[in-house]
Amino acid sequence: MDGLSVLGCRAGKPVIAQLKRYGVFAGGSAFGAVVDYIVTLVAVRALGISPETALALAMVFSATAVFFWHEHLTFGSKGQPGLSRRYILFMLWSVVVWGMRAGMLFLFRMAGMPLYAALALAIGIASVVNYILSSRAIFRTTHQR
Repeated sequence: MDGLSVLGCRAGKPVIAQLKRYGVFAGGSAFGAVVDYIVTLVAVRALGISPETALALAMVFSATAVFFWHEHLTFGSKGQPGLSRRYILFMLWSVVVWGMRAGMLFLFRMAGMPLYAALALAIGIASVVNYILSSRAIFRTTHQR
């Protein structure tokens, strides 16, 4: 498997089209990341909870909003059968994404990074992995199989 295949660029799908789709995906992810970032920082200060717990709280809200962004804009799955299945898979996948983010956040903070930088880096790295799985499994429509 070459590097382009890993990034979701399948045979018959031009690289430019995949990069454009990733751009739209990144827009939805950026929206979710802003929600995650702000809610996490506010919850840590206001509620005195750990950053990892605050991030989980934030992702409850952001994951649903981002799902509908991807459903309507990124992958054009609106109207395709299987909305409930895609939503459940996306929410389950969001738990895994939280685990990746929380693990990286913990490690980056242990390495001495400030919270704001560690959080931004963890969210950014997880976004690439999220796109790969989302485009290949969750939002894969019947015409893409």
